Amino acid sequence: MPEILRDEFGIAHARADTEADAFFAQGFACAEDRLWQMEHDRLRACGRWGEVVGPDALARDAFVRRLGLARSARRDFAALGAPARAMLEAYAAGVNGWLALRPRLPDEFALTGVRPEPWLPWHSLAVYKLRHLFMGPLARKLWRGAVLCERGPELVTALRADAGDGETLTVPPGGAHLEAALRASELAANLAALGALPRGDGGSNHWVLAGSRTASGKPLLAGDPHRALDLPNVYWQNHLSCPRFDAIGLSFAGVPGFPHFGHNAHVAWSVTHGMADDQDLFVERLGPGDVTRIETVSLRGRGAVEIEVAETRHGPIVLGGPEPGVGIALAWTSLVDVDSTFDAVVEMLGAADTAELDEAMRDWVSPCNNFMSADVQGSIRYRFRGRVPRRDAANRWTPVPGWSDVHGWRGWVPFEELPTAVDPPDGVLAAANNRPAGADSAYLGVDFCGPSRVRRILARLAPLRAATADEMRAIHADDLSLVAPLFVRALDGVEPSGARAREALAALRSWDGRMRVDSLGAALYAAFREQLTFLAGDALGLTNPTLGPLGEPATAPERLSLVANALPGLLAARFVPPGARLDWKELCRSAFERALAYLEAQLGPALSDWRYGRLHRTFAWHPLAVDLPEARRLRLPPSVPMGGDGDTVLCGTTTPGFNLRATTLSVARYVFDLGDWERSGWAVPHGVAADPASVHHADQLLAWAEQRLVPMRYDWRGIEATARGRRSLLVPRAA
Repeated sequence: MPEILRDEFGIAHARADTEADAFFAQGFACAEDRLWQMEHDRLRACGRWGEVVGPDALARDAFVRRLGLARSARRDFAALGAPARAMLEAYAAGVNGWLALRPRLPDEFALTGVRPEPWLPWHSLAVYKLRHLFMGPLARKLWRGAVLCERGPELVTALRADAGDGETLTVPPGGAHLEAALRASELAANLAALGALPRGDGGSNHWVLAGSRTASGKPLLAGDPHRALDLPNVYWQNHLSCPRFDAIGLSFAGVPGFPHFGHNAHVAWSVTHGMADDQDLFVERLGPGDVTRIETVSLRGRGAVEIEVAETRHGPIVLGGPEPGVGIALAWTSLVDVDSTFDAVVEMLGAADTAELDEAMRDWVSPCNNFMSADVQGSIRYRFRGRVPRRDAANRWTPVPGWSDVHGWRGWVPFEELPTAVDPPDGVLAAANNRPAGADSAYLGVDFCGPSRVRRILARLAPLRAATADEMRAIHADDLSLVAPLFVRALDGVEPSGARAREALAALRSWDGRMRVDSLGAALYAAFREQLTFLAGDALGLTNPTLGPLGEPATAPERLSLVANALPGLLAARFVPPGARLDWKELCRSAFERALAYLEAQLGPALSDWRYGRLHRTFAWHPLAVDLPEARRLRLPPSVPMGGDGDTVLCGTTTPGFNLRATTLSVARYVFDLGDWERSGWAVPHGVAADPASVHHADQLLAWAEQRLVPMRYDWRGIEATARGRRSLLVPRAA
């Protein structure tokens, strides 16, 4: 009989005599903590969110239905190996075992009138796909296509976060096919839906030290994923033990196993977003005969609406369709063929060392990750995991003609050609969404992050020769920006008028570059950089509402974020499009003046009151608030001051136009100590139960905000000693 123990933080530790019972317990405990989150994600993944919120969700539901997310999840489940299917079936049975108890449901169910439905095994695959759909380059390729039509290829080439980092680039192609696709009247309406769909990672960090560099003589593996701070957190802490494995880590609500972060008794693993080019967009010529099926979407308060779905040889039409005669098809590795990722998920739980774990990654399809691992024998390893298609170089930039065979996919980059590293001589591996390999390696993508975070991590690791878990934790808190000096130097020669403006500029020039909550320099820098984003975007024509359908209001934050990500490269090169007149010095002068006006309006006239943390605070939001004003009465966590920004290891990325709030953060932090698992630690804000009234609620927000970690209980003796709750489960058996 499986049982679930809850430690002092409310984290579930499940143990069972069989593997199936362990997954049953995991599903049961997850439903106990995260039932609304699971239901919310399932309905959206199935294109049924309109049943809850009405016509406002029609565009989003239509997008997901056209994509065929649920259909592909059912297909993938049927094709998985027996162990993976058994895992998903047992997990679903556990969720339904919790529902059978007729528990008191979270407040969101009463607010929406939703009744939870039985969980089916393929639902976990659909939820997982939804969580990773927008980690690919879909939105960036659409945006670059519009920029190409309006502004030309030189600007498109420059609009990359790691532009100027030494790579020679192929200039993206133009083509009249883009004009037709991006001007089609139906595309603008459909594109507006993208603004409300989930976003991918803002970034992540991780690093590993070999035992030759640690106090224990065993490896240390640490890192943090960066995402929006949802309520509850996207990650759920839990522990799962049975005779085949004893594993602990972070899971997605509704998804079994530990796909991204965790360890068993022998090996630990973690990921960062690989930023790979695993999605292509094809412009297709369509006619009425190209409709392949009709989907019926039910909308609360309106009834049923029929959606035309068209499929092409490249994938489903997600924008446009037969009526305008042109559409854009999405080819995504998780859709075009069977996605076998969960065959890898079940195998990795029982891996005995890094080599065995690495071999299990052959089945991994999506998402593409930088995958790091370390084992108790002392080996450390890096693997770029995921399925990357071979195709023409033009595909990486914008939508391409679907009627040309030149742009079709030609198989996959072989597993053996993906970047990997085993036991490097210096005993260090690190990644932070930076480009993972040089120009002579297999093509992986275009849209990598700049190198500032990984360079800072490597600088912190370089002097360590007897590192401890505490020293790994301290790296999480590193707030030094290597990018800020570029912006400060851009103000050389600028002499503002007025004593206070001169004082402010002097303070910025003498600032140490640390994004601390009490820093005047950090506040000045952040405000100046945001105002320069607005001005540069306007000057380059990137935020003009006439810029194709991407001028729709719903996509404005995404467009501004893309400009902000590219701004360091544009500024460093003082990029000016051919035939244009653009004075970067004047832009910087104006941006600084606007920054001072902004800070005075927000914080008052005294420079002594201008502290970064007064503006740069956590921004947690409830997903229901997007659609239901009534959701505002749901209890939200307090906002706390936050250091760091998007270029520092301590992540606190802002979205232009959101008053410098931290919209993407380190939503979890972890240190795995392979010398003694009990020295491992983690922190996940809003991570256990969403409802503060829940018996299992024990938020780690304060520890997380102070860059502290709480114990990661693994030894069952310690779990028994700290347990504040215990439940034995009766597992239904087949007749």
